[in-house]
Amino acid sequence: MRFSVLTMFIVLSFVAPAYPVTMDEAVQSALAHNSDLQAMRLEEGAANGRLEKARLLLNNNPTIEGNISKKDRPEGEEGGAYTNYGFKLSQEFEVAGQRGSRITVAENNLARTQAEIRDKERVLIAEVKNAFARVLAVKKKNGLAREIVSLKEELLGYTRIKFRAGDISGLDVNLAEVELSKAKRELLQSEKEYREALLALQGLIGGSPDMSLALQGDLPSDAPVLPDKQAMKEMASSRRPDAKATVFEVEKTKAALNLSKKEIVPNVTLSGFYDRDELRNVVGLGVSIPFPLFDRKQAERKEAYARAEGAKIKSAGLQKTIEREVEQAYGDLAAAIEEMTLFKKEIIVKAAENLNLLNLAFKEGKVGFFEVRLAQKETIEVQFAYIEAQMKTQLALNAIEKTIGGTLK
Repeated sequence: MRFSVLTMFIVLSFVAPAYPVTMDEAVQSALAHNSDLQAMRLEEGAANGRLEKARLLLNNNPTIEGNISKKDRPEGEEGGAYTNYGFKLSQEFEVAGQRGSRITVAENNLARTQAEIRDKERVLIAEVKNAFARVLAVKKKNGLAREIVSLKEELLGYTRIKFRAGDISGLDVNLAEVELSKAKRELLQSEKEYREALLALQGLIGGSPDMSLALQGDLPSDAPVLPDKQAMKEMASSRRPDAKATVFEVEKTKAALNLSKKEIVPNVTLSGFYDRDELRNVVGLGVSIPFPLFDRKQAERKEAYARAEGAKIKSAGLQKTIEREVEQAYGDLAAAIEEMTLFKKEIIVKAAENLNLLNLAFKEGKVGFFEVRLAQKETIEVQFAYIEAQMKTQLALNAIEKTIGGTLK
């Protein structure tokens, strides 16, 4: 007895506790621990650094030069060799408004990066919600599969009793045993699907594979209201962060093209110098301007123009893609609502009541085995179809939120 109690204590001590988690908590965990998202947030820091550099009053550091030399006196002059030395300080200045264009490029680059981060969050939220809904659906199917096994076991027990009483043939017993074996096999498959769905969710939210989760929540039981399609399109165009990112990219490339044109004008370098030899001190100011004979920023302008045109094409293409996604999400939700309407709770309840009545009639010998088996099959199919319709509805709602870039409220 002591050994049994000790063994039970050891087993229970190694059982991982189940952590309750809601859909919102799963989303927040994913946003905090997703590695791709964390890497993108580091890109925001890099974009901030480029903006900080662009805002420097002078883009180039000053240059200081020095020289020293020793010179012999000409023949006939008295004295030994003398030393010459000098210093020169130079600073390059941007002209033609290059600094302002460079700041505009950096600002739009930062805004685009931030929009891309929000877009990654939008996609990740939809993935987590979809994975959460699949786990809930598979969990319900798993529970239903367990009920089916119990139901088949009960039916097999009554079938054997009736066989011993001579009310039915051995064929009915064999069929009941086959049905029970099939139910157990489907239960094993359901448990495997549940583990796989749970691991997929844990991977998205950054959880350990050995961590046990107890999902809180349920799939929708009523058909939702179909939103207005035009309102969906307007919300998608104004709220989608990927659409905003393309707009910022267009502005960035336009500013980069403008900068490349301004860079044709060469920058001015001002220099102040001081030279000293034995006879005199020289102080002066020098001006240096590169002569744009060969390099007139032709390549930079061509590249900037190509990028600007490409950004415009990409932005226009994304708007068409968003419209198609809205149409698809709207159609999927409409189909899910129609399907949910066919599976009201009353239908499920009535199907289960009919099955219970047939089971009772079978026990009393009023109906045969095949009538009960057919009723079981129809009831099970209805229940599984209802769970599938619930999951499709939740996935369709998630797709609506993903498509419009937020909730419908």
